[in-house]
Formats: sequence, C-alpha cells, structure tokens
Amino acid sequence: MKKGILFGIAVLFFISFVAAGETHNVDFSELRTQPVYLYDGDQIIFNMLGGNHVIIIEDVGTSSVKLDYGFYVDENSELYPGLVGLDYLMRADVDKDGDVDLNVALYSISEDGQVNLVLQDVSGTDSSEVTGQVGVVDDIVSNFNYKTLILAVIGILVLGLVGFLVFRGGSNKNIPVEEAKVEPTSTFEIKEEKPL
Repeated sequence: MKKGILFGIAVLFFISFVAAGETHNVDFSELRTQPVYLYDGDQIIFNMLGGNHVIIIEDVGTSSVKLDYGFYVDENSELYPGLVGLDYLMRADVDKDGDVDLNVALYSISEDGQVNLVLQDVSGTDSSEVTGQVGVVDDIVSNFNYKTLILAVIGILVLGLVGFLVFRGGSNKNIPVEEAKVEPTSTFEIKEEKPL
C-alpha cells in the first residue's frame, strides 16, 4: 500500500514537470531570423531592445497557435495575447512603443502537436528599408499579395467576358435594308429671299 501511494505521488510529480513546458532561448545577435520547435506550454526567452522578453505557447490548434508575449521579469510578468496562423503572421510590438519589433510566423504544426515557429527580429529597421529575400516571413506576405493580384485579374477578365457577350448579342441582328430608288433631278430652283 505504501509503495502504491509513493508511486502515485511520483507520477503526479513527474506530470507537473511535463505540464510546465520547456524553455527555449533564442539569440538574434547572429541571425535575425530563427526557427523554433515548440509544444503546448513551452516558452521562448529572447533578448531584444535591452531586455528579456518571453513568448509562451498557450494553445495549439490545427492551423493556428494562441500565445502570450511580453517583457520577461519573473513569473508575474504582464503578457499580451497573440495569435499566429498558417495563413497570417503576428507583428509584435514587444516594448509597446508603436513600432513592430518582432514578426512571428507559423510554419507548420505536426500531428503530435509540435509547432514550428519562425521568429524575425525587425527592431530598429524601417519596413520600407527591408528589401530582397529576408526570410520566410516576407515570403508569406508576398505570396498573399500575389494571390490577391491574381484573383483581381481573374475577376476583371470574367467581368469583361460577360460584358462582351451581353453587348455582342444585340449588335449581330441582320436587318434587311431596302434599296430606295432616288431619281436624279435635272433642274434646281434657286429662290432668293427678299429683305423686309
């Protein structure tokens, strides 16, 4: 009986460590874009803008991830909710100064719940300065604009085709034209007007 109780306490103790999640440290000093593999409850700690910040994975869905992020002080840090999905990215202002500091993109979610996030440090850069291939985050944004452009062009072509078919139908009617006989006149009468 005593061994059963000790075994039960050991199992509960082990489960509490598993549920707490793992901590992953990310360093943006060498690469501004970093991939991170996480599970539900894991957290990412990174140094940015002179302080430590944290991202905690709250809930893993089939195509999106709910997370909390903020300035890391201790376990009672003030965190802000965020959402990142396969079709969109999250632009986080970690120091709340009105400028985007971190892009978070969801690359994939495996069947066992492993989340592949891509973090990109954009602090200190103007979004108009970023050109060329910066990373996965920019590819997601450019694909969205490309898809929107293709859909707009297809819509305009369909409207043009419908308009052409509607207006073409009215102008194809063959109306027989009767020839009118006009007889030439050989005399012209010139009338002069008299002033009043």
